Amino acid sequence: MERVEVWRGDHGDPVPLVGRPLPGIRDGDTPADEFRLPPSFEPWPGRTRLERVFVVLDLGVGLAEPCRRRRRTADGRTVPGVDGDLPAPATWYVDLLHVTLERDRIVLRDLYLDVLVPTDGRHQRPLDLDEFADGHLDPATAVDGMRRRHRFHERHLHTPRFPSLTRTDFPPRRLSALAALPAPLGPVVEVTD
Repeated sequence: MERVEVWRGDHGDPVPLVGRPLPGIRDGDTPADEFRLPPSFEPWPGRTRLERVFVVLDLGVGLAEPCRRRRRTADGRTVPGVDGDLPAPATWYVDLLHVTLERDRIVLRDLYLDVLVPTDGRHQRPLDLDEFADGHLDPATAVDGMRRRHRFHERHLHTPRFPSLTRTDFPPRRLSALAALPAPLGPVVEVTD
């Protein structure tokens, strides 16, 4: 395992993306990075606001088990997070990413196609297809992203042609060593609302 800097942002954002690098650890073709959510986010019991995100580099997807149960908005409302209405978290958030690799630095840009993957038997839920369809990506990036997303589904969710009750490899086994590392991975970076 080796330390890496991870930079995150939306597609088309100039570097620096988040404003400074996030601490990361890379295990072969799989890095993990962390950031702390602002105080307006309430974590699940037994968790902190520190969110660890894993990246499957060859597929360009990021995976996280969201640490937030709910969020307080500026006007005082409470908005549930992923699974916020359940007694415990049971869903992974999977992001399609554009990955740029440099020596000890990884730049990740969001490509809009996300999917919620529950591990409790509920159906997966695609997100942001409308943003992807808005045409913010050049055609080559969009096609590459769709192909990588398809490979992710084939490798990790459903290898058989028809729906199955079991997942192929989800969450991916290759995340286990990085998931077992104690937090934090390095200096904690807090992101803003």
